[in-house]
Amino acid sequence: MALARKPKAKTAEKDEKSIEALINRGGGVPSEATGLQDGAGEGALVRVSLRLPKNLADQIETAVENRAIRTPRHTWILEAIHEKLEREVEH
Repeated sequence: MALARKPKAKTAEKDEKSIEALINRGGGVPSEATGLQDGAGEGALVRVSLRLPKNLADQIETAVENRAIRTPRHTWILEAIHEKLEREVEH
């Protein structure tokens, strides 16, 4: 059986230094491979935060659950947006 030394507890000062290093490092720009970069073209994805009233979210959930083929809620919402945009173009 191999023996190992008991691990030493990290000191608060060391933790503070690593936290500061992480904060100072900052973030980066998303890569082109993800398609989330500004101006990445027609197929680029854009994140959108959507807030819905509870009753509307419940209606969407019911509609998703009642589908014959399992469909994610995200896909259902995208289809609804697409249908609405098609109707707007027709008028």
